Amino acid sequence: MSRWSRAAPVLGAVAFLVVAPPQAFADSVPNLPSGDKCLPPPVASAGTVPWAQQLLAPQRVWPLTRGAGVTVAVVDTGVDGSAPQLAGRVLPGRDVHNPGNHRADNDCFGHGTFVAGIIAAAPAAGTMFAGVAPDATVLPIRVIENASDTSADTLATGIRAAVDAGARVINVSASTQAPDPNIDAAVAYAASRDVLIIASAGNDAQQGNPTPYPASNPSVLAVGAIDQTGKRASFSQTGGYMGLTAPGVDVCSLGPGGPGQWQASGTSYAAPFVSGVAALVRAYHPTLTAPQVLHRLEATADRPPANAPDPGFGWGTVNPLAAVTAILPEEGPLGAVAAAAPPPAPAPRPIVPDEITGLLVTLSVLGTALVAAAVCLAVRLVPSGMRRRWRPARRVAVVSTEEF
Repeated sequence: MSRWSRAAPVLGAVAFLVVAPPQAFADSVPNLPSGDKCLPPPVASAGTVPWAQQLLAPQRVWPLTRGAGVTVAVVDTGVDGSAPQLAGRVLPGRDVHNPGNHRADNDCFGHGTFVAGIIAAAPAAGTMFAGVAPDATVLPIRVIENASDTSADTLATGIRAAVDAGARVINVSASTQAPDPNIDAAVAYAASRDVLIIASAGNDAQQGNPTPYPASNPSVLAVGAIDQTGKRASFSQTGGYMGLTAPGVDVCSLGPGGPGQWQASGTSYAAPFVSGVAALVRAYHPTLTAPQVLHRLEATADRPPANAPDPGFGWGTVNPLAAVTAILPEEGPLGAVAAAAPPPAPAPRPIVPDEITGLLVTLSVLGTALVAAAVCLAVRLVPSGMRRRWRPARRVAVVSTEEF
């Protein structure tokens, strides 16, 4: 059975959902309700930039790339294609959980829409929340409809479906606790098609810390969760397979039927931050292979406090700006588009005075000099004149030296 992350309900938050006016601004949006029922639309919008977006600051790299041309598959509960911040960039997708349903661009449970928002939500009026790669295309692949009704076989089928539909990055925010040959084969299939899989590490660190699949597969990039202080989230699983960490505690994203946002915690929501950065990298460095993209993400991460790789942090916290702009010698001259720092701010335009301004400046300088000279002369002459009561000075005859 696969495991998913969704925040536990809070009674105060539930009451707020009932009485709050729609789309109120909030410094902290309400927690994502739990349960197997359809998620209600969000009732509040982020009035400040969420902490995860402040930490990663993906907008620093948007002058270079916003992920356009890259399709990111969300293997999840579906994605609400009508959510305003995703509208126009969600493909019909495929529902492998219900073979009779051919689309997955709708989402009752809300988990997939939350994940997709972190990856690709566009900036919008009325909210300070936006995704990492706002021009990326989202491919929804439904493998589950609630927290407990999927299987390893369905997950494997979903990964294959994402590859066949043209995804270049696949986000899997689910895991099983035992190796499965079908999942291994699906991961190998993705690798053979140059598709990068990014998977959540799981939330059972305090329940035995089992090994997650597919996250522990060597060709998959496993992602754990950190909190606002940079510490590993207590629930985030650990192990030698860990690749990176990303924000995963009280992070903000979309819900079906938006606009507005919810708040939730889990490695399910850390993985899409890395998937969004992978989309930025694949858009800016289109010749890099999936293993090269994985290496670039790890090589440019902000290193953990301990030696890397660390069982809890992997190679560190994903860094969008460095992941896109760093120059890695090991990629070689033909490995990628030459990376460069973001374009500098334009130099201030020099002020060129017109003729009238120049004339006024010249006259001002001359006038100042004349006034100064007059003051100096007055200082020397006035005391002498006062001593003589302003009578003419005596004439002194000059005697030639030739007479001596």
